[in-house]
Amino acid sequence: MVIRKPGLGAYITATYPNKESFLNAVKCLSRVSDFLEIGIPTQNPKYDGPIIRRTHFASELKGLEAVKVARYGDVSTILMGYVEDYVNNMELVAETASEVGASSVLFPDLLFEHIDLLESYVSTMRDYSLRPTFFVSSNTPHRLVSALVRYEPLFIYLGLYAATGIKLPLYIERNVREVRKLVDDVTLVAGFAINTPEMVKLVINAGADAVVVGTALVDKLNDSRACTEFMTILRGGLPR
Repeated sequence: MVIRKPGLGAYITATYPNKESFLNAVKCLSRVSDFLEIGIPTQNPKYDGPIIRRTHFASELKGLEAVKVARYGDVSTILMGYVEDYVNNMELVAETASEVGASSVLFPDLLFEHIDLLESYVSTMRDYSLRPTFFVSSNTPHRLVSALVRYEPLFIYLGLYAATGIKLPLYIERNVREVRKLVDDVTLVAGFAINTPEMVKLVINAGADAVVVGTALVDKLNDSRACTEFMTILRGGLPR
């Protein structure tokens, strides 16, 4: 998987609101996105905002069975889940990612709550020919962010706010610039609260290589035209 730079990605929770709608959304988004993040439905989506939380609770299937309903060979894809659900079985997640054609598994809680599993996570990704990816925030120690570069990650994901879809009074341009300096030439992806082309432009100009939209997509997933139009509008914020 190689992320187009500048790139626009889409996050969707697997089998929300049902298998048929999810598969239609994947098909649509594969045409208008540079990459997909597929959420593994969980009972405790603790870093997600209220809208994305509802998609986890309302998904037709739960866990890895939800992810397996599709194959994602038509677009670059990563899986996103919570490592606390797989502390004793990261291999199962990696195996599933490999089976469905994903390139990595991103665990947002890895560095914040399970940093003791960092080496095991990286090793597991490599065992299944996957690349590690890491989630950081503006509060992640700079020393740790810089140290992640040595693992040659597919990308580092910067969460712009405390939870998805919730905008807080943070100076995001400064945060993006600071992390950009720390990660050398590693691909930097930014997300949370991306919903306008102006926001896309601001984050890309600050130093991100790509952005991800999720919350703002939820009410458009059942309408291919609305989904396509919205993503096309957001693409207007990418440099030509």
